Amino acid sequence: MMPSVRLPLPVLLLFALCWNQGPAKAGDLEDCTGAVLAKIEPACTAVINDQSRPADDRLKAYVVRSRLFVSRLKYDLAMADAEAAIQLNPKFVPALLVRAFVNERTARFDLALADLNQAIEIDPKNPIAYITRGNVKADQKNWAGSLQDLDQSIALRQDIPQAYVGRGRAYVETGQIDQALAELNKAISINASVPNAFSWRGQAYRRKGDAEHAVEDFSRAIAQAPQTDIGSYLSRGQLFSAKGDYARAIADFDKVVALAPNSAAGRVAQQQRQSAVAMQAELAKIHDGQSQPAPVPSPPVAASPPPAAKAFLEAQQFMAQRRYADAVQRLNIVLAADPHNEQALRFRVFALMALVRYAEARADIDEVLKLKPDDKQMLGVRAIASIGLKQFDQAIADANHALSIDPDNAVAYLGRGTANRLNGKFRDAIADFDRAIALNPKDASPYTERGQAYMGLSQIDKAVVDFDQALVLNPMSDAARAARGLSLLLKGNSAEGLVDVKTALDRNPNNETAELGQGLAMLISGQYDRAIVALDQVIGKAPAFAFAHTLRARAYLAKKDTASALADLNQVLGTRPSDADALGLRGIVYSQMHEYDKALDDLSKAIAQHETVERYFARAAIYEAQNKIDKATGDYKSATQLAPSSVFDIVAQNQSKQKIQQLSKRIPCGSGQNRNDTCL
Repeated sequence: MMPSVRLPLPVLLLFALCWNQGPAKAGDLEDCTGAVLAKIEPACTAVINDQSRPADDRLKAYVVRSRLFVSRLKYDLAMADAEAAIQLNPKFVPALLVRAFVNERTARFDLALADLNQAIEIDPKNPIAYITRGNVKADQKNWAGSLQDLDQSIALRQDIPQAYVGRGRAYVETGQIDQALAELNKAISINASVPNAFSWRGQAYRRKGDAEHAVEDFSRAIAQAPQTDIGSYLSRGQLFSAKGDYARAIADFDKVVALAPNSAAGRVAQQQRQSAVAMQAELAKIHDGQSQPAPVPSPPVAASPPPAAKAFLEAQQFMAQRRYADAVQRLNIVLAADPHNEQALRFRVFALMALVRYAEARADIDEVLKLKPDDKQMLGVRAIASIGLKQFDQAIADANHALSIDPDNAVAYLGRGTANRLNGKFRDAIADFDRAIALNPKDASPYTERGQAYMGLSQIDKAVVDFDQALVLNPMSDAARAARGLSLLLKGNSAEGLVDVKTALDRNPNNETAELGQGLAMLISGQYDRAIVALDQVIGKAPAFAFAHTLRARAYLAKKDTASALADLNQVLGTRPSDADALGLRGIVYSQMHEYDKALDDLSKAIAQHETVERYFARAAIYEAQNKIDKATGDYKSATQLAPSSVFDIVAQNQSKQKIQQLSKRIPCGSGQNRNDTCL
């Protein structure tokens, strides 16, 4: 069992769920141009149908609705709206761009280029116009012209990932795979929520012959755009088919046909599906024969507030701007005059939480709860604050109280789940996070926390999917980004993992999870002294951080410093005697010290909790050293049959396969007359 990783507490969630007591309903135009997808189409339609509206309002509504239809692959409707917008204003660049995009998607490239040339003539500094024109030229196989436009876009702005995706595509198509990977990694480092960056990187890996990484990237692209990314479904299906995994190939081809039955991709998918079904049937016969940043909502004013003081109004403005320290200063003035001002207390709670000042936030929460003892929102928030103060029992008590009042309190489920996760109760935590996600699927925090719990169960693939989803919902979540980087490093995907780790560290050099990832990367690459220095920094800030001690013990062990490795592991086991990671690794340390009885005891206890390739391999090596060949063989076989759950397992599995081959030559079978027959 892998210890879970410490992450900053989810603060944005609190704003999203707790400020719900009185915001005024947004107007149609605000909803049309807002971030709530369910509201966009009806709101834009209302604006378009209201002839009393200014023409500019209807113009914007047509363009927004057209973009929405594009995202749903409804190109006829998107074109109609784009045409209507251009009739209102023939020189409106956003309308020209969306019409060009629809024309590109429907292979009318000359019409698309005409619109894009006009848009660039009107606004020669518009980077999106150059990106779109570069993509159209790529569709026409004009790679030089495409790269010229994409270079121009990047010269205007360096932070738009689609420009790098476009260049990556051009390099993939022209066989320059290393350059393509560099461009696509750059796009992902800017924003990991761009599906076609993963799709094209998957194509780059595919052409490089790295099918495993290609499938992973196509899967990540699909996770972000499951209803539109037909290219990734088709490519992944083709790779599954090539590997003989016909069931999954057929499922992907079916998805392409369902999403785009009349497209070229749909026709290819239908043909390849028939081939996959035929191959599957033949195999069956054989077997039968054998057997952005998510916006933080501005805190609302109560429905009928008293006249607000200047300090309170300024505090509201600072909260909306995320200037939390300034907001606290103004709220201090308000509360000095009226210590029981409930609205000011609530504002200060969230400002203090954002500043990671949990003790002060708890004091304000207590004041609110004196006024309203059964306030379900404040009880949920106090659970989060208590976790920040490492008071897990109090957190669970508050969460349970909140849930007794409101069984659908997502914040309370998040708080209780986080407390359970940090207590090592990963399955209980996952159940709570599942409930929080069901209640509020648009919040990133429960996905981040559930990913952490999956890491605790060594289910790294599930963890990565959750971190991906968290970043789709909140691309600025450094918690999810750092944790995903650590997960990818544990899977052995160092290149992509380091992109996430470095991005998180650039934003916050004190991000413990990212620092841990940096130490892990150094450990994996054999830089043991540097890994120890990096992990020293993490442990200096968090002396009880078990996973950091375990990783540092690995670095010491690699340097043959068994005494220091034992010291780290004994410290973990002193407070967590059943920690499977520490037990398993201590068994390996004892093995190196030739204290085989202690080693076998620790490894067997660790395996009983959670089987891993590395633990079976280590125990097998001890049995082999004791000349207990049957037991050694059994454990080596188990090591080759388990699915690796970490980069350490991958190494151990390769070594186990070599050992099986070596032992097979030492164990004659049958009568012993033919020494070439073996029992393995």
